[in-house]
Amino acid sequence: MFNNLYSGFAELPRHWSGFRLGIAVFLFLAITGQLKAQDCSPHGENLEGLPILEITIDNGDIFDLEQEDQNLWIHRWANRLHINTRKKTIEQQLLFDLEDGYNQQLIEETERLLRSRNYIHDAEITAEEICGQGVKLKVATTDNWTLTPSVSISSSGGETRTAIEIEESNLLGFGTEIKILSESDEERDSNAFVYRDKNWLGKLKDLRLEVADNSDGHRYQVDVERPFIKLDSRYAWSVQAASVEKENPVYEQGDEVAKVGETNDSLLLAYGWSDGLVNDSVSRYRLGWVANELRYNTVDDPDIELPADVDKSYPFFEYEWLKVKYVERVNFRVMGITEDIKLGSSLRARIGWKDEAYESTEEGHVLEFNYNFGSFVTTNTLGLFDLSLYQESNQTIDDTGRVVMRGQLYNFRGVNHSYVFSSRLEAAQNPELFERIEVGGDSGLKGYPVRFQNGERAFTLSAERRVYFNVYLWQMVKFGFAMFAEAGSAWDDGENPVWLSDVGTGLRLVSTRQSSSKVLHVDIAFPLSEKDEIDDYQFYVKARTEF
Repeated sequence: MFNNLYSGFAELPRHWSGFRLGIAVFLFLAITGQLKAQDCSPHGENLEGLPILEITIDNGDIFDLEQEDQNLWIHRWANRLHINTRKKTIEQQLLFDLEDGYNQQLIEETERLLRSRNYIHDAEITAEEICGQGVKLKVATTDNWTLTPSVSISSSGGETRTAIEIEESNLLGFGTEIKILSESDEERDSNAFVYRDKNWLGKLKDLRLEVADNSDGHRYQVDVERPFIKLDSRYAWSVQAASVEKENPVYEQGDEVAKVGETNDSLLLAYGWSDGLVNDSVSRYRLGWVANELRYNTVDDPDIELPADVDKSYPFFEYEWLKVKYVERVNFRVMGITEDIKLGSSLRARIGWKDEAYESTEEGHVLEFNYNFGSFVTTNTLGLFDLSLYQESNQTIDDTGRVVMRGQLYNFRGVNHSYVFSSRLEAAQNPELFERIEVGGDSGLKGYPVRFQNGERAFTLSAERRVYFNVYLWQMVKFGFAMFAEAGSAWDDGENPVWLSDVGTGLRLVSTRQSSSKVLHVDIAFPLSEKDEIDDYQFYVKARTEF
């Protein structure tokens, strides 16, 4: 072929020699370029296993000023005053490193992990193949506004709560959270300081410190943890220590009738291991030790029956199993924010053995069990279920325990409209007076005062229509609307329940660009039964974590 080409060039006039040379060079570059292009042929959509050759981090501002609706003066000032999350902070939370093989599941897990940090609004990781030799990754994030001074007054079920708070959840862009809080509610006044660093001493270790001076005591807590941060994690450990002193109020029909003082000092040590992700499921194991010292005292009623003082010190074994997947959705539990919904099944079971040899005042077992399940029943209908159980046997005093079952059914009617049906069944075995199950106010029935009923059993049921408005004020605040109906009761074992019911409506507001992203509820609810000696309606204003 090349001889024919050359002979063809030779037939050209001699004074075209420069032209012949140019054609030869062009053909040489074209042929070698084609060969090189064949060497760099696209690998296709399946990049699995290709080495990661480059990681670029784009730590974006709160607002994208190139978007017309995000380029007002308030957006520009927010970006100027805000310190972006540092690239190093984002890098420390990546679940992959250079030279690792590309793994789509790890990419998705990393996106979810970044979105779970309240200082990050959204995260997206894109992959580009480099000439068949590897993969170049781009990690793009947008920030939330993280400095939040606030003064709040909320009312629910006839009770008023006030709070003054300064919170910075991304100090100097390092992902460190600091909170100073002064609050007052129906139970206590509290002044607290909280420090949390989820990248303490390197990658993906969590340190949390809390100091609270309360009107009825104190709370000191230190937690240091290296969690199972990804599905394929092979080990984890944790150390938790706390000292709490408080007064537990005892209620009857919403009125406080007594208080029981409590001092609780506790310590937990645990180490966990796993074979990682095997056939789409994960099994994890933990060994640990719990030490707990409980002391009780009278506060204002010398005749009240106090619980027995308890020392608990015991080893435990825990097994956890996961087979889950995630889907993304906007307008699920909040508004205007990408949320990751966990589907599939997960369970966790822990068994501990109390014995006098371990300096426990009682002998017996301590059992904890949790199960979660989520699945789409139809294309637009999502079902969620969770079960939790705690049971403790004792040799000389009554056994105690509690079981809680919750179910939720979400029916999505497009992006801006949904129906939500919820139920909760709870039962307690030999609860203390201040541990009885309560309904009323923000605990299931908004048409009644807080803690209107309490007992050893409780059941609540609600149906809610949710509307998410398209209004997006300054690309910062989303609005919604809800209509709801609720029913339920709390009663003692062996008694007939007295059923309560109410209907109501309310507005929802959420600041989508703020790290806390709490949903402000402004509700009015009307009781339909047992209306004697209570108001004709209850006005409810409170910031919550869900719609």
